[in-house]
Amino acid sequence: MKRQSLAWVLPRVLPLVFVLAEPAWAGNQVADVPSLGYAPQNMDRSVDPRQDFYRYAAGNWLRKTEIAPAAQDVGGFTLLAEALDAQLLALIREAAAAGPLPKGDPRQQVGDYYKAAMDTARRNALGMQPLAGDLQRIAASRGTAADYGSLAGRLQDGFGSSPLINAVAMPDAKDSGTYVLALVPGAQVLEQDEYTKPESQRLREIYRQYIVALLNGSGDTVERAGNHAMRILVMESRLAAAMMSPLQMREPANTYNMMTLAQAQALVPALDLRAFLKALGISPPARVQVVDVQALKALQRFLADQPADEVKLLLRWTALGARAAELGGGYRAMEEEFSRLRKGLKAPPGMERVVTQQIGAHLYHPLSQLYVQANFPDATRRDITEMVGHIKDEFASRLRSNTWLDDATRKAALEKLGKIDIQVGYPARWVDFSALDIRPDDHFGNVQRAARFAFQREVGQIGKPVLGDRFAVATKTTPIAVNSAYNFTTNTIDITAAILQPPFYKPGADVAVNYCAIGAVIGHEITHGFDSLGRQYDPQGNLRNWWTAAADRRFKQRTDVLIDQYSQYEILPGLMHNGAMTVTENTADLGGITLAHAALRRSMAKNPLPVQDGLSADQRCFVAWTQMWAFKARSERLRYLVSVDVHAIASVRAVAPLLHLDAFHEAFGTRPGDAMWRAPKDRVVIW
Repeated sequence: MKRQSLAWVLPRVLPLVFVLAEPAWAGNQVADVPSLGYAPQNMDRSVDPRQDFYRYAAGNWLRKTEIAPAAQDVGGFTLLAEALDAQLLALIREAAAAGPLPKGDPRQQVGDYYKAAMDTARRNALGMQPLAGDLQRIAASRGTAADYGSLAGRLQDGFGSSPLINAVAMPDAKDSGTYVLALVPGAQVLEQDEYTKPESQRLREIYRQYIVALLNGSGDTVERAGNHAMRILVMESRLAAAMMSPLQMREPANTYNMMTLAQAQALVPALDLRAFLKALGISPPARVQVVDVQALKALQRFLADQPADEVKLLLRWTALGARAAELGGGYRAMEEEFSRLRKGLKAPPGMERVVTQQIGAHLYHPLSQLYVQANFPDATRRDITEMVGHIKDEFASRLRSNTWLDDATRKAALEKLGKIDIQVGYPARWVDFSALDIRPDDHFGNVQRAARFAFQREVGQIGKPVLGDRFAVATKTTPIAVNSAYNFTTNTIDITAAILQPPFYKPGADVAVNYCAIGAVIGHEITHGFDSLGRQYDPQGNLRNWWTAAADRRFKQRTDVLIDQYSQYEILPGLMHNGAMTVTENTADLGGITLAHAALRRSMAKNPLPVQDGLSADQRCFVAWTQMWAFKARSERLRYLVSVDVHAIASVRAVAPLLHLDAFHEAFGTRPGDAMWRAPKDRVVIW
């Protein structure tokens, strides 16, 4: 079980933008699913492209594709994740089968982690023993401020997050070369609005039953566990309600609250911040960033009027629930069933799939090194680096000719674009994991030591220069993440090795297809430096307004149109898209396909492309874009994504940006009255 709220707090505070939310595991196998990547056979040419371009471009794929029993959705990202998993698992098994290796060697760490995780007999024999010490520590608490601080620190250190308060290290938004300590709200299991929305009642009942089962399995009677479960839900709901919403958290002005440690302590005297930091191994800094001031004040009210036994119950549940999946016997099965029901899956993912995911998250650079050596050719890196240059040049050209920018803002934008550092595949310097102790017979300990290693490495830099590591955000920017990311505070882009495969890129494939797939991804990331959020950061990555008032007003006029248009999409009956929450990604999607197509046109001026598959180069470009985003998902997944994801639903991304391009309407001959027609006055041109 993941404490979900910390998962949504951190990406909205940390300065990273991602192509797509983290993909779900594709399932145990998807052998019967047609492949994605540009393929004429996935089109349905019986559909008029002027009436339903999504079905025209991807209708046969949509008709033939079923979501695997152990999957929440299926699309380009999940299918590529499936292929990637097979590559990674082969490397992991090979490392596990190798002879004795030096301690700290990447293969030793990967192989021993796998052996310990797959040793279910040992995990079953240990039962709850790995949790005993922490459960006793919680039970012995007297409910003092020092106790609450120490326990919150211990829970974050040993279990990933605390329900009371958490600490992270991040670049100072206004001095991006230095790390600052940030205090963030506690983490609950459900998303903020899932505690209150009427349509989430079934989920809340599933969660309540899971709490009862796990507490009963750990010693409570059924009656006592049921009573405890209701109290836990009430406490989590109260804490979640006090936090800023995901949309509010996206605004830097709301989260940049710098103060002395003493000032932060005055907000929550019932929890000793020095004891909290001591438990995390952090020396008290002179100043901290309080990400959510009102949430910290609400925590004070909670601790002041909540009996100590109630708070201890919440902390006990956190320790038990956060690591149930790492225990043996029925505990892992309980967590697995809760996860399956919550996501609407027909079957849980296989154990090897889960372990592969864990190794990728905890040993991200050791495993990435093995992957790059085995699967990433230098030729791909060179080809993509060349394409990056073309897309970047196209953006510079468009900035120079932009009709709504004034000269001062144009000059600053060109400076920022010129300083964007884009790297491809993998870093020049790997993070050194050799000091991390991974043992072949201690899965629970491996998980905790790996999490502590990553955390201590970051917080050790508080008050010091930013490390400057590339491809080093676990599950997001590592070479084995199917992703690409822009970092606001470093003004950098990482294009991972793993994403440079179909459906996003194929060496030697049709230029029109590659430009409008991976080229559009590159353009998407560049545009993030100039979207509603990225534009608030200057060329050095500092939070600073470099826009004139006139340019600022014209930009907002254009993005307001996108907000309104995207809010008109109905995802499920009665479930509307959130145009405000997704505006940054929608702006980047529009910029991505605009830049990619313009760069393609520039390339074609020198090297014309013939008609293929009965389609012109422009037509293939737009079909490739739409096929890249072809997507099917369970209703539970769609509701979750609409609630928390800053990206549009992939099926919306597949078509919505195209309607703003004159070239799309020219390529397919749309006209007034067609479903795909958008009048020129309603087409948004930003970059």
